[in-house]
Amino acid sequence: MKTLLHVLVIFLLIVNESLGQVGINTDSPTVDLEVVGDVIIDDKLFLENPDAFSQIQNSKLIVNSVSDNFLKYDINVSKYGPINYVQYDFTDLSTDGLLDYDTKIPTNDYTVTIKGYYFLGAIDGTTSIVLDSLISNNNIEGYQIYAYPNGSTNTWFLRAFVNNARFQADDGSNYFNTSIELFLNVIIYRNGFITKDIGDITVDMGNSETITVPLPAGF
Repeated sequence: MKTLLHVLVIFLLIVNESLGQVGINTDSPTVDLEVVGDVIIDDKLFLENPDAFSQIQNSKLIVNSVSDNFLKYDINVSKYGPINYVQYDFTDLSTDGLLDYDTKIPTNDYTVTIKGYYFLGAIDGTTSIVLDSLISNNNIEGYQIYAYPNGSTNTWFLRAFVNNARFQADDGSNYFNTSIELFLNVIIYRNGFITKDIGDITVDMGNSETITVPLPAGF
């Protein structure tokens, strides 16, 4: 025991003389503790005074694996990112729009939202697309473009259509029903990594335009 204490004292003196810098697998540490190699922490890790980090670009996240190992998260080799982007391009889409599309993305693992959209004429790529109401020429119908979880398949579905209307194009003298090319900009969030489901919130407006309600739980 005395020999061990002597070694520990000598080690602390050496560390103190080198300005408190300790290196593992390196003879020239540049900070208080520099480890070159893998680190496994079996219990808890405490950071009492974490400093600001200015080198954001090209930096990596540190994640805790299921085996309690700290790993560097590299989005370039990962199967998914915390936030994923994809553009769906639906060509030769019916004049009625997109009524249901199964993305096959599981609702348990991901949250899907539509960030934006636009559409063109499927034949010539024209932007001169109008809406023809199926009810009355005096109606201006509204868009329904959204992602929703399908409870039967437990996957995310996409919809993009117009209420009681169809898409038409103008040939210069007449309007005619036309198929379109639809682009949906979709954001896919990884559940449990960056998103948390707080459940549905139902607000009874009482036939009013404005109302004050409490914050959702946890905010």
